[in-house]
Amino acid sequence: MMRLIGILLLATTLSGCAAVAIQGASRAKDNAVIAGNESAAAAGDVKAQMKMGDAHCCTIAGSAGVLNNQKATEWYCKAAKAGEPRAKYELGRIYAGDLVRGMNAPAKLGALVTTQRENKPLALMWFNLAAEAGSDDAAEEAAELSEDMTAPERMQARLRQESWQAQACEWNAVYPDNQL
Repeated sequence: MMRLIGILLLATTLSGCAAVAIQGASRAKDNAVIAGNESAAAAGDVKAQMKMGDAHCCTIAGSAGVLNNQKATEWYCKAAKAGEPRAKYELGRIYAGDLVRGMNAPAKLGALVTTQRENKPLALMWFNLAAEAGSDDAAEEAAELSEDMTAPERMQARLRQESWQAQACEWNAVYPDNQL
């Protein structure tokens, strides 16, 4: 029995170390993407803007190293306003409170035990815009989110969609009380 407990403790310790190593390598990759795309993104290159958004996205509690919701939404907003459908989908996902993606086990665990910021009308607006641009995933997300919203929230999303280019898009504009 003691041997089994020892093996389980060793396995748990090693898996924790592996998660830290994987997360460190991922952050190093994200830093390289940021360094290699910042100038092009600032010059209006939509593909570079998406790479910047992806590299900064996403964290459950503000900024954690490279992960930075404010920076992610800044770049996704620029790409979305230039017509990039996936940027619209990503903004919908972020404002629906889905801030963790990929194999980020510590962040996923944190998301399970914390309440995520969400703005359902804004998220639905972005999902609808992405769906109009042909994103099947966005159409599914919009349908699911809409079921969980009140009639006034759905109306607010429709009204926002009519003037979507003028809507608050960046994290700090949507959540001024949660500056990063």
